[in-house]
Amino acid sequence: MSNVDPGPRIGALLRLSHELVHNAVFDRLGAAGYPELREAHFRILRFPGPHGARPTELARRVDTTKQALNPLLNDLERWGYIRREPDPQDGRGRVIELTERGRALLETSRALHAQFELELMARLGERRFEEL
Repeated sequence: MSNVDPGPRIGALLRLSHELVHNAVFDRLGAAGYPELREAHFRILRFPGPHGARPTELARRVDTTKQALNPLLNDLERWGYIRREPDPQDGRGRVIELTERGRALLETSRALHAQFELELMARLGERRFEEL
């Protein structure tokens, strides 16, 4: 067996880069007026978003149970990011829709991601950033 340190593995490097972006953007979201959000909430809102989905579909998308999803939906509704509407296909069910505040959050998040990428490019240089 070799004593050569192979260095970080690709999975660790990808995780570290994800955490760098994630932490920077979440810190900035808090400063931009969205301090209550956690990763679990944002998973529900990210692409493709809840637009017209039933809670069971959202639970499947984020790989959780409907029971675990409901408290997160309650939070998002209480904070004004989503609303629950009657399902137009089946009045007994409910679908999730983004509110104006929810759409503003996603727009802010996209802008903060783009801003962070520009800052990272300035630090690394365009060539190294493109290689990354």
